[in-house]
Amino acid sequence: MRNKQRGTTFLEVLLAVVVVAVGIVASAAIELKALQMTDSARREGGEAFARYSQHERGQP
Repeated sequence: MRNKQRGTTFLEVLLAVVVVAVGIVASAAIELKALQMTDSARREGGEAFARYSQHERGQP
């Protein structure tokens, strides 16, 4: 007669840890890209505002 297994195996736990780790790394990568895009948009917006202000003042 075989005993029924209870709980989780080491392989199942290891797989769950890997899945969570991949999710955390992907989330960090997305956050980094979002910060880079925000900084880029801020710079471009400032440049556009400066060009517009110069244009309004009649400077080339």
